Amino acid sequence: MKKRSIQLLVGTGLLVFVVSIASYLSEESSPAFSPANIPEFVLNSVEASHVDGRVFTIKDSDNNLISKMSRLVSIGDEIITAEGKVYRITKVKGQSAAADYHGMDKSFLAYQDYFSTGTVPVAKQQPSTKDNKNKIAIYHTHSEESYVPTDGTQSQPGNGGIFKVGDAFAEQLKKEGVKVVHDESKHEPRDSNSYNRSRRTATKLLKENPATLIDVHRDGIPDANYYRKNINGEKLTSLRLVVGRQNPKMQANKDYAKKVMAAVNKKYPGLVKEIFIAKGNYNQDLTPTSMLIEVGTHTNSRKAAEKGVSLFGSALPDVLGIGKAGAAKGTYGDPGAGTPGGWAAIGILIAVLVIGGGAFLLISSGNLKNAKDRLNSYFSKEFASLLLPRRHKRRNKEQEGIYDPDANEAAKQRLDDIRKD
Repeated sequence: MKKRSIQLLVGTGLLVFVVSIASYLSEESSPAFSPANIPEFVLNSVEASHVDGRVFTIKDSDNNLISKMSRLVSIGDEIITAEGKVYRITKVKGQSAAADYHGMDKSFLAYQDYFSTGTVPVAKQQPSTKDNKNKIAIYHTHSEESYVPTDGTQSQPGNGGIFKVGDAFAEQLKKEGVKVVHDESKHEPRDSNSYNRSRRTATKLLKENPATLIDVHRDGIPDANYYRKNINGEKLTSLRLVVGRQNPKMQANKDYAKKVMAAVNKKYPGLVKEIFIAKGNYNQDLTPTSMLIEVGTHTNSRKAAEKGVSLFGSALPDVLGIGKAGAAKGTYGDPGAGTPGGWAAIGILIAVLVIGGGAFLLISSGNLKNAKDRLNSYFSKEFASLLLPRRHKRRNKEQEGIYDPDANEAAKQRLDDIRKD
């Protein structure tokens, strides 16, 4: 009895160890955090740390600039550049951050190939009505954000210039044959509760069943040149895509952002600067096709931002397979179901169950031979119980089906004799 208890204890410990290793290996496939495990005040403070005029610089091991932004930068954040290079932030001191290079993002490179050949990697859309499958929802958490050269100030409570940028985005989407819901609800002030207030707006928009939900912002670094771009002779601003890594749909949102950057930059090279996978939630746990975009910075002109977001709007429907693009290419569904991360997570779970179960069987049996005997005995009994009812049924049918014409005739003759007597 004591020996068996020890075996069970060791088996349980081994199973825990296997699960821990699997969790570690699946770091790339699963969100590192979940909002349920993080105090609300921590999430709020992270999401609110977007201060105009502040600059975080991110450099690689050779001191080359990777990116800069006014958004708070934390250890564990990642950047996927327009070329597909992956950097992970390993150190933050003051407003300077260091990042390690982690190679090229293979799935992003694959999406680049898809769009280069003109093949849009669309997925099957979940059942929806004809009226709502062709729709994009836009809102603004920081509704007071403005552009100094055009609006005269960086912040206009209740009437931020960011609404005009959202209007330009919506108008271009409509030209592409997409229905748009542009919500201009105000969520001031820009504080630790901004995303709590905008969550009500986002939840309301989801009732429209949009193909994607986009929160439109702008950056706050003073350097306007960092976002200035000239595409096809047009002076405009580039964009950054932001994915919150503290939400259970992070992997799906990140995969969606990769598709978007690959498609948009194929059509307009360099329009999307990068994808920033940031500490925070940003209400992106609500849907697997959530996205936060930053259109230029407060020192760019609003007109340049409107031109940049318009080009973005002309390319986005190709990814979603809606509007004019959807007429021939179908629609984009839930990326969480078919993403590499989704299948990897399922594969890891199955591997954990198989390895853990096998290890437990081996230890509880004492040796490999006993484990095989127990396994064979189990399957023999299972197959026997599975086949036995069928055999009984077949035997009963055979018995029911016996028919002897001579015996039947003799029985009739005997019955007649009895009646005569």
